[in-house]
Amino acid sequence: MYILETGLDLVSRLGLEAVTIGTLAKATRMSKSGLFAHFQSKENLQIELLKYAGEIFAKDVVVPALGVAPGEPRVRALVGNWINYARSLAGGCIFVTASTDFKDRPGKVREFLLSQQESWLDCLRRIARSAVEAGDFRGDIDCDQFAFELYSLLLGFHLYHTLLDSAETENRYEAALDKLLKEYRRTATPEPSTRPESEILA
Repeated sequence: MYILETGLDLVSRLGLEAVTIGTLAKATRMSKSGLFAHFQSKENLQIELLKYAGEIFAKDVVVPALGVAPGEPRVRALVGNWINYARSLAGGCIFVTASTDFKDRPGKVREFLLSQQESWLDCLRRIARSAVEAGDFRGDIDCDQFAFELYSLLLGFHLYHTLLDSAETENRYEAALDKLLKEYRRTATPEPSTRPESEILA
C-alpha cells in the first residue's frame, strides 16, 4: 500500500507518464529490481496506480454521495466530494492530468483510463436519472447532456484551482452549479385557472 500511495503522490505532482519504476524506487527507497519483479513493466505500474486511484475516488467521492438523498442533495454532495478529492492531491485530480498525457497514446493504459472515465460519466448520468425519479429534475432532460455540463464545470474548477489560482474560484463554481441545477430543475405545475373559459378567451 505504501508503494501505491507514494506512486499516487508522484502522479499528482509529476503526471502519470513521468512515473516509472525507477522514479518510484527512488521515492520509496526500494530496489529497482524488486519493484520491477512486482510490476514487470512501466505500463503495469501505471495501470495499478490508476486502479488504486479509482478505488480511492470511489471511496471518497462516489460512495458517500450515494448515501445522500437522491436529487439535488446528491448532486451537490458528489460535486463537493470531487472538489475535496481534487484539493487533497498536490497536483489535483490525476485522471484529469492523465487524460492529457495519454489522449494520443494508444495502449493498455489509455484503454484502462478511458474505461474509468466512461464509468464516471455513467455515474453522472445515473445520478441525473435518480434526480428525475426523485422529482427534482424535469422528466424530459438529456442525462448525457447533464453529465457533459456537470463534468465540464468540474474541469473548469480544476483549471482555476490548480493553474490560475483565482481567489474567485469558490464563488464562481458555486454560482455555475446553481445555474446548472436551475436549468434542469422541475418547475412547479401551474394551478388550473378558476376563471370561466369565456373570460380566458376574451
